[in-house]
Amino acid sequence: MVRLQLPDPAQRDTKYLASQERLVMMVRQHWAILLPVFLQTAGSVLLALVANVLFAAQDVDAGFITILLWYFALFMILRMLWKLADWQFDHLMITDKRLLKVSGIFFRKVQTMPLSKITDLTYNRDPMGRLLGYGEFVVESAGQDQALSNIKFLPRPDRLYLTLVDMTFGGAPSPAGDD
Repeated sequence: MVRLQLPDPAQRDTKYLASQERLVMMVRQHWAILLPVFLQTAGSVLLALVANVLFAAQDVDAGFITILLWYFALFMILRMLWKLADWQFDHLMITDKRLLKVSGIFFRKVQTMPLSKITDLTYNRDPMGRLLGYGEFVVESAGQDQALSNIKFLPRPDRLYLTLVDMTFGGAPSPAGDD
């Protein structure tokens, strides 16, 4: 049996690290970022199904509308699969020297910010983020606007925050636990 196995992001993207750089932590964005896409896809499939059943029950010949709705549902399914694959390939890497966000499937994009440039680090958690376990980082740096100024849907933000604070400013306490 042939088994398709995606490469481990840690092994695939170590090529972006400098020779003296050490990877401290790597995380993928929280799965909650995919919730709107999943709900939209489920809604489009449900709409096509309900329309198909209603038109069939009333003996209405609405073949064009039904086919159009099923093509739309197929488009939404393909879109969801693309977003899922994109999510699989995107991640945030924290090294002892910088913060990297690697994204893209065919065209890889690497955004970096040296830890020495970070002047302020804030994380926010809305009620849904507290419930599902994700947060948002707001990173301020010396100089102009940076590419990594706002990073949303990060899993375990307490642990990530303390790791970044410890590496950037030194001496953070150990995490007390998740909210």
